[in-house]
Amino acid sequence: MVPAAQDSAPKNGEMMDGKLWFERKGHIVTLGLTMVAIEEIGEVESVSFPDDGADFDRGEVLITVDGVRGSFEVTAPIAGIVNELNTVLTDEPEMVSEDPLEEGWLIKLEIQDPTELKEFA
Repeated sequence: MVPAAQDSAPKNGEMMDGKLWFERKGHIVTLGLTMVAIEEIGEVESVSFPDDGADFDRGEVLITVDGVRGSFEVTAPIAGIVNELNTVLTDEPEMVSEDPLEEGWLIKLEIQDPTELKEFA
């Protein structure tokens, strides 16, 4: 049985003024850019990743995405550990611009307390 606290946490949504999307499955949260962010920075040219397994506190920079018109820093919405990186983007950063909600996802974090996502619901 799933604890009640986890049931009340949102399973998906947007944050950072609608520039970042998230999807939660259990204690794993996937993050990616929305079209709002992509329109702001332009066609994505590169993605800088942290180390796999690195741990982050809320507000720390996870990833920097560089576009033709600027950069976007993805910060940790809550504390977590890097569970998986979409390293395909190292060689094919344009996937973020072309398919941000599927193939262009950025990072998966393992979080301790999904209820911390409530503010983004």
